Amino acid sequence: MQTIIIIGGVAAGMSAAAAAKRVNPNTNIIVFEKGEHISYGSCGLPYYIGGIIPDINKLIILDLEKAKSKKGIDVRTKCEVVFIDKNNKKIQVKNFNNSKMEEYTYDKLIIATGATPVRPEIKGIQNDLVFYLRNLEDGIRLKKFIYDKRPKRVIIIGEGHIALEMVENFKLCGISEIYMIIHGSHVCWWLDSDMAEIIERKLIEENIKLIKNARVDSIERHGPNLEVKIGDDKIIADFIFVSRGMKPNTQLAKEAGLKLGMRGAIEVNNFMETSHPDIYAAGDCATVYNIIEKKVIYMPRGTTANKQGRYAGMNAAGKKTEFKGITASMSFKVFDLEVSRAGIWDEEAQKKNIEYKSKLIKSITRASYYPGGGEIFIKLTADLKTHKLLGGQIIGTEGVAKRMDIISTALYNEMTVDEMRHLDFCYSPPFCPVWEPVHVAINELYKVLNN
Repeated sequence: MQTIIIIGGVAAGMSAAAAAKRVNPNTNIIVFEKGEHISYGSCGLPYYIGGIIPDINKLIILDLEKAKSKKGIDVRTKCEVVFIDKNNKKIQVKNFNNSKMEEYTYDKLIIATGATPVRPEIKGIQNDLVFYLRNLEDGIRLKKFIYDKRPKRVIIIGEGHIALEMVENFKLCGISEIYMIIHGSHVCWWLDSDMAEIIERKLIEENIKLIKNARVDSIERHGPNLEVKIGDDKIIADFIFVSRGMKPNTQLAKEAGLKLGMRGAIEVNNFMETSHPDIYAAGDCATVYNIIEKKVIYMPRGTTANKQGRYAGMNAAGKKTEFKGITASMSFKVFDLEVSRAGIWDEEAQKKNIEYKSKLIKSITRASYYPGGGEIFIKLTADLKTHKLLGGQIIGTEGVAKRMDIISTALYNEMTVDEMRHLDFCYSPPFCPVWEPVHVAINELYKVLNN
């Protein structure tokens, strides 16, 4: 019987285990998870903090008992893999349940060790009033602090989508003063400035204090509060929330001699194979192929982790299946704005010396006579020479993510703007005007390209 060992649970690891079991039910699959929880929706944590999801158990997708009884997967929690002997196909495991070191042999190995939040090098940041949000334990700790201490002032170090989701949810917690320390010139570095400005206007409406082109120099504890120094200025806060992105957990892979790629992630091909035979990697610890840029990048996302895990499991179990890659699509919500993007934006195209044209349009989400609609902004970018779509950005009050799915599908199929003009869109007054806003944006960009 073939043995597949998976290092790490949650999105990639458990998806890999389930897929491998479907391909070959007779495979012996063992998952080693360092923590207590094996499968949960970490993307729901901001909404647990804000009280929209009142019970954290709602975020748990699969527990240990169901994994074993319904999936037939041997999952062992509180077990940390500390060494990979790739030549002899063995691993060493520190079992915290019995305080013993154990050794296991595998036929195929899947690494799904995930990622951890980036911890900026700031003097004084190692403080119990500085919070991150990655796993259930982080969410429980932050929620308990807010419930017990009833803080009124927070400083957010970061300007990405998790930071912006937390802005809204901190307000729902009754936190009245919220500062955002933005390293660059605008929120969401992966949006163009004209699109980011729409979000910033909303933040200002909500009395969020934005400090741009800034870095925290030091953090000092003063009784129950923190003094945060930013240049010549000092701000007193009840706590700090840090959201500066993720870094892959790849020390184990590095020590095993596997090839690492962008930002130190494990480099994999489209079959989730690493640089060593019989070892696969998936999820936030691994690179992923970007269809638009035609290269591997590092972009940790829950959807990507689930898909990569599935393909790693299928391939490890013997069903050779290619994962084509991603269009770098993503979406999030901040107050009553929905935000989404996919592909390349103008500022990124400039860095890559791509000749491009773009068009930003403003439209409405429903027929003008149908109640409840709102504004929507769509910006599309295309290659000037080939007219091939390069990317899209959408911000509006509703229907944004589903409209971005249209853009993402076009990007996946490498469509030109000329071809996209012929797409057929649904119409009904509750959902869109007679001219779907995405179609309007396509036609306007077509004019620019052919001017």
